[in-house]
Amino acid sequence: MIEDQNDILDSRIKLHDKHRFEIKLDIDLDAAARSSYEVETYLFIPRSLNVGPHNYSKDSFYNSSQRYIRWRTPKISIGKLCDPSLSTSPLNRVRADLAKVLSGSTDQALASSICDEIRLLGCIIRGEIRDYVKVFIEGLATYSSAVPAAQRKLFVGEGLENFLGDLKALETALSSLKAEISDPAVPLRVRETMAFFDEYVSLILEEYLTSLIEALRSTPEARGRFGDIERGVLAIVTAQSRYRQAMKYPSVFVPGSSNEVIIYRRGVLKKFMSGVLYLKAEFSEWEALTQVFFGLAAGAAMLFAVVVTIYFQIRYTIRSIPFVAAAVISYMFKDRIKDWLKLLFSKSLTRWISDRKIDILDSSFGGARIGVLKEAVTFIPVRDVPPDITRLRRVDNITSVDEEGKPERVLKYKKEIVLYPKIIMEMHERRRDLNDIMRFNIRDIISQADDAEVDYPYVDLASGDVRSAACSRVYHLNMVLKYTYYTRSDQVAINYERIRIVVNKDGIVRLEEVRAA
Repeated sequence: MIEDQNDILDSRIKLHDKHRFEIKLDIDLDAAARSSYEVETYLFIPRSLNVGPHNYSKDSFYNSSQRYIRWRTPKISIGKLCDPSLSTSPLNRVRADLAKVLSGSTDQALASSICDEIRLLGCIIRGEIRDYVKVFIEGLATYSSAVPAAQRKLFVGEGLENFLGDLKALETALSSLKAEISDPAVPLRVRETMAFFDEYVSLILEEYLTSLIEALRSTPEARGRFGDIERGVLAIVTAQSRYRQAMKYPSVFVPGSSNEVIIYRRGVLKKFMSGVLYLKAEFSEWEALTQVFFGLAAGAAMLFAVVVTIYFQIRYTIRSIPFVAAAVISYMFKDRIKDWLKLLFSKSLTRWISDRKIDILDSSFGGARIGVLKEAVTFIPVRDVPPDITRLRRVDNITSVDEEGKPERVLKYKKEIVLYPKIIMEMHERRRDLNDIMRFNIRDIISQADDAEVDYPYVDLASGDVRSAACSRVYHLNMVLKYTYYTRSDQVAINYERIRIVVNKDGIVRLEEVRAA
């Protein structure tokens, strides 16, 4: 995973699977009444892949991409989640609303509130356990004998003990909450949400703590130093599968089987829990201004056809061969002119028009509009690439003639998001900052790539024999991203990233960050 950070936007680019990479932006909202940011992505595609405007349309691009706008998971430590005095803890809010239900309240909004808080609690627990385990694994790596004692992270030992204690306290609190929710007076929807949450947390504990056990056992030094902690973590992990089996949850690992159920079930549970963070997007396929420009293109083409027709009608009779020929030719050129002008507008006016406009709605507050997203994509000539982008594209060139050996087409994608922080902050106490996630599938781009391996003949230097070896054939998709963030207070922040996506016929081989010298 490649990360880049600045004061306003944190970006992470990572491989999602064999054919998709993901760009994730963490957005800290400014307190201004309105804030916006732009992401300009320039994808330099080798011409040898035969991808261009003739066979890769706007629809092809949008069909290959997925985008999500969601709240960032609130940060509340595991220890604080169980603190009765913390009013923002979902655990405490569930208990407060549950007490009202058990007291006889029939308010339907209470049941919805409890379900949302349970799902938010699941997201927070997952995020905290994941982050803690990541830190501990990095720290445990310093306990290798190859690392000098002075460089070992001393906080790991105390941190692990506190983490294990917090997990046990959380398990006790969740067990008590589950017993309360099992009361028949609690609405069925709440009880079913709790069952999903219970199974999800069990899977999370098993998944992340198994990675922690592996790290604890990775070096003799770490295993000797943290033996008691390893046994405590192991006890929690081994109890999870037995627990899910006893509860008759579907997500039970069966050695020797395909275990498709546990993977499928984990995905279903994760989507259900994280759904509480996702914002609703309402698509408007074509922005009105775009249609105005395209209408002008059609009008200009029609004007040409009419003027030619009138001119030849004045000079020749309607039944004459010159007039008929002129009418046919003007009709042919009318369509070409219209298409050419539409392409010109798409390339030249991307700054002001967009292909699509998407309203960002907060479904938890009656669909309140908290922002808008506009996006546009087009191929542009290499000569039209801005100088700052060109400089980053060429930063790793060895010689001045490198460009001639790797001709490219440039696909530009621009996304602008305008947010209304004032509205967001009035409605939310914990869910304020956002994640903007985009996943892009390269399958169509590599469809005409050559085979992933090619035989290469060579002479063995020792024996002089001619041999053949299979060599990998790869292509480089170079991507330059420009992030621009604006606020009403006239603050502007600009940041760049350059990523090399190494691909072959079978998919993405790796991602590489290219830094300016």
